Amino acid sequence: MLSKLDLNYLDSVNNLSIKNLGLTGVNPSVACLIVDYKNDSRGVVLSYGVTSKSGRPHAEINALDKISNSQINNQTTLYVSLEPCFKENSCCAKKIISKGIKRVVVSSLDPNPQIYGKGVSFLKSKGVKVLLAGPRQNKFKQINKYFYNFQKNHSPFITLKLAISKNDYTKNLMSKNVTQKETQIYMHKLRLKHDAIIVGMNTYKEDKPKLNCRLNGINKKIRPFILTNDFATKTKFPQITFNEKNFDNFYSIMNKHNIRSVLVEGGLQTFNSFLKCRVFDEIVICQSSEIIKKSKKRYKLDKKLIKSSCKRIDSQEYFMDKIEIYKNV
Repeated sequence: MLSKLDLNYLDSVNNLSIKNLGLTGVNPSVACLIVDYKNDSRGVVLSYGVTSKSGRPHAEINALDKISNSQINNQTTLYVSLEPCFKENSCCAKKIISKGIKRVVVSSLDPNPQIYGKGVSFLKSKGVKVLLAGPRQNKFKQINKYFYNFQKNHSPFITLKLAISKNDYTKNLMSKNVTQKETQIYMHKLRLKHDAIIVGMNTYKEDKPKLNCRLNGINKKIRPFILTNDFATKTKFPQITFNEKNFDNFYSIMNKHNIRSVLVEGGLQTFNSFLKCRVFDEIVICQSSEIIKKSKKRYKLDKKLIKSSCKRIDSQEYFMDKIEIYKNV
């Protein structure tokens, strides 16, 4: 049974997992806290660690390497957002044993079938008390949903994103941007979490997008693709097709490039193709508070298409704009 203190520290470790989200390569962004209860019933944090950029070292190693064995006692608990890995050679589970940790609290088991349950079983076999969070307490699964989806379904998590005006237009003929500057930063944070970005050929020709992540201090290479049915136009980015009757080619290309999450940024024609075929996991709609007075009918989103086939799971005001997230159901 997890105590209230355990749950509080588990919340902290899950929130800390967000720090390097999108920067850890094929590995999920994990966090670890080492807490000592010997002299304070509320616990004192001895160390913390997050998964390093590029994926290694893991969070547990980064946290444990900051402290000596003499700082650890029988009232020390290690909190971690994902089950410690276990392998024959060096691994997090063995490092925990070598440091003398006797109590471990885990938010989530690793969905990777090569690791699932092995780390926990090894720790228990060495006399470590291991406690697992219940389904309602496992926030890490949502934080690293792209990782979980790929491990379970062996296909990339697909997010459809669209910026629209207050009157539902996706393009302003008088201005390049539809939403506020702050919302555009949010969109770049969304890019950061994905491995690849896809736009349609028309968007590529008309908007000349850079298709990268432009956040201060962030250097992440995102794979850009142009969706087309006509390869006559030369582009600086790779071109792919999306056959509405057969998605195998699309998925095979994503798997070939080891892409585990895809952000489909449109335009509207591309967005509608994925939506109507139900080839997506989530939809993110960034809606401006401004009305576009000059556009074209073909740039207007029919929100009924979304509401009839999706469930809205979040809606929030974002500065002057609004962000809505829908789930494919």
